[in-house]
Amino acid sequence: MLPAVQCYVLQAETASPEPDDELGLGHVNRFEAFLDHLPYQIWMATPHGEVTWFNQALQEYAYREVRPLSLREGIWIDIVHPDDLAAVNTGLSRALITEKPTGYRLRIKRHDGQFHWFFSSLSPVKNAQGRILYWVGANLGIDSIRQSENQLRDQITTLSHQLRLKQQALDQAETYLAQAQKMGMVNQLSAGVAHDMKNLLFITGLHAGMLEKQLGEPEQLEHVDVILNTIQKAGSLASHLTGFSSRKSMQLAAADPRALVQDLEPLLSKAVGQNAELQLHMASSIWPISVDKLYFENSLINLCINARDATEEHGQITLTAENVLLKRAGHVGDYVMVSVADNGMGMSEEIKVRIFDMFFTTKPEGKGAGLGLPMVKNFMDHVQGLIEVESTQGLGTIVSLYFPRAQPAAAQVPQAATPAGRQETILLIEPDLAARNAMAQVLYGLDYQVVTAYLPEVALRYINSGMKVDLIIAADEFPAPLSIANMQQELARKQILIPLVLMTSSEEAELPQARECRYVVLSKPMDIGELARTVQRMLHPGCTTPADLPAA
Repeated sequence: MLPAVQCYVLQAETASPEPDDELGLGHVNRFEAFLDHLPYQIWMATPHGEVTWFNQALQEYAYREVRPLSLREGIWIDIVHPDDLAAVNTGLSRALITEKPTGYRLRIKRHDGQFHWFFSSLSPVKNAQGRILYWVGANLGIDSIRQSENQLRDQITTLSHQLRLKQQALDQAETYLAQAQKMGMVNQLSAGVAHDMKNLLFITGLHAGMLEKQLGEPEQLEHVDVILNTIQKAGSLASHLTGFSSRKSMQLAAADPRALVQDLEPLLSKAVGQNAELQLHMASSIWPISVDKLYFENSLINLCINARDATEEHGQITLTAENVLLKRAGHVGDYVMVSVADNGMGMSEEIKVRIFDMFFTTKPEGKGAGLGLPMVKNFMDHVQGLIEVESTQGLGTIVSLYFPRAQPAAAQVPQAATPAGRQETILLIEPDLAARNAMAQVLYGLDYQVVTAYLPEVALRYINSGMKVDLIIAADEFPAPLSIANMQQELARKQILIPLVLMTSSEEAELPQARECRYVVLSKPMDIGELARTVQRMLHPGCTTPADLPAA
């Protein structure tokens, strides 16, 4: 007689859902208890992708024991192989953007220091309304699969080598291709309405730019152009509200200095305040100059604000504009001089020699970051002009801007195509999920590898773990203890010099203190073309055209 087992299935009573169950919290607690008893590595993350929990199997693998873990600052990064961090972050970012399951390969360090290969799958858990409550990830060991793949790859390499012996030209092309494939995987004055408006315009502009690429009908493109132009105008308005020192791509065009200053006079008066006296001395005839209108306005506003501060808001400020014949080393010929003079406290020689230092300010903490005058000088360098400063303690200061006389307007050159990347790795640090996702989508579309971080602490851990980063793009919204400037200082102390694009919605952005670090300040909102050109300029500072870029 064969043995038999009889089973009964009884329906257990369902307890009334606790109040937290509606949010999925009670479910998560019971789910974690269940997952802790599985022999597989399981981990969980918040709806925004922040890893918050390891089950017992994963903790025992990584740390030999189960212990309380604080995962907020990304300590999980320490157990991932540095060469796989970009792929892991790319997988997480794409999952957050698409809200769909994803998977990727990575190496995870065991408690004895050895790395082993795993396939990690990541899936969202949603409520009845389709909102993501949390993400669940599972790691499956694939060491044996990798060994087989490596053996097969070695055989293919041997056969390929024999073929390259006969075809030297093909050998070089394949080498370049292999290198390119490997490179891809390793790699606060403004506040309130103006600040929020710039961030919203930034996100809107990026999405509008992506939409423009998908449309083909001229009538549809006209609507998108109107949206983009309106965003730029609104961004300019926000720049006025936040102090006129936002950095944007310069659009040089011949302009009448008299008309520019006269249009700006009401804003200059507001900038110096009611107690300071503003006088304008304009020559009857002034030559045209080639400038970016907003940068010109920003420069004068900055100079007038500095003059106001030097007079403690009760002095006399004089703006003068006239034609001059300049005879300076490297600057000889017809120029237009625009100067701002004050009868304030003046500057000592020690201060005067540092006023264009991007990292120097005499303002009290929280009142300035030394951005104004360095950006004015950058503007003058861009227009091939000259800036001179005369100052005497107790008597006042004169800042003179010399603009070359404009040449006859040339025929307009069509705008260059939006430059694409070559799989360089960009580390994107942005606290806002919508802005982070929009930026990541744009950079993916431009053919860059993108690694995202919601805190500088997490970004720093990526870099310290050995991940290769070609460029950092960061918002300027992170306060102490670790701002972007402090992060760059820490990297510079370790001789890790990574160029930085600092996205700001205010003129009081805290800037890097490391002199060796190349960086640029990019004002929100910006369009995709401006972002792409800025990224290319920072990645390849010596290149002026796509043909100049290094081969991939």
